[in-house]
Amino acid sequence: MTLVLTELSDAGITMAADSAITKLSRGRIIEVNQQGWLKLLRVPRINAAVSYWGTIGAVTQIQFDTWLQRVIDTENYDDLESFAGRVANALNTACRNRPLANGNDMGIHVTGYSQWLDGVRRPVFYHVHNGHGKFNINEIKDERGVITAVIPEWQSEPRGLFEVHQDFPFLTKTIDENVAILHNGYITRNGAFFIYAVLWHHMQYALQYINLIQGVSLPRNMSDLSSRKGFLHTMLEMIIQLYRCSNQSRIIGGTVTSLGIGENGYVP
Repeated sequence: MTLVLTELSDAGITMAADSAITKLSRGRIIEVNQQGWLKLLRVPRINAAVSYWGTIGAVTQIQFDTWLQRVIDTENYDDLESFAGRVANALNTACRNRPLANGNDMGIHVTGYSQWLDGVRRPVFYHVHNGHGKFNINEIKDERGVITAVIPEWQSEPRGLFEVHQDFPFLTKTIDENVAILHNGYITRNGAFFIYAVLWHHMQYALQYINLIQGVSLPRNMSDLSSRKGFLHTMLEMIIQLYRCSNQSRIIGGTVTSLGIGENGYVP
């Protein structure tokens, strides 16, 4: 398991990933390795970056960051879209052009700058994955309507070949609509993200409320890429600490790697 976060905004692109790798046997956790795995890699040829999540062991027995670095170094590409296509082809080749078994969900965040339809270079996000999925949430309520239990269940669609999906800007929205979304910040999270998603949903309101206090700004400057990167990094560190003090397996853990990408280069 893992947790990878990617945010696109007016300030640029920020990404964060933990370093935990979970080994499974027949659907059960048998080991969590929290050291030595790099899940966030630069693509310097096109000023982009990638992160990965899911059942990477079903794709290749090579340590996956090493495998992905080879794709970055050796494939033929010259822009973000062609690179995303090369990643999808490399994944399918590694899988002998056959879909993984159902339940083996896996994907790669691919993000950088590219021209939108109006000719302006802005952040773009491609998600290369082998099928969609979603959480179904069953809330148990008592006779007064008070929630007494929450049962989240991940529903995975049948796995297919790896494909490139342009998740942002949205193809079904106008440029003005996408620019407005970019201004407010577009964020994608994958891996074991349910706890993070619930916390972030409520934290957004809390931050808006706190920032109404005169002289308070959390994060410091939403227009500054370094500030946004630091905030995303801190959010993931907070999730890791919560797992450490919980009764859950530390499927999100280890150390956090984060990165910012501006029009003129990387913010480490």
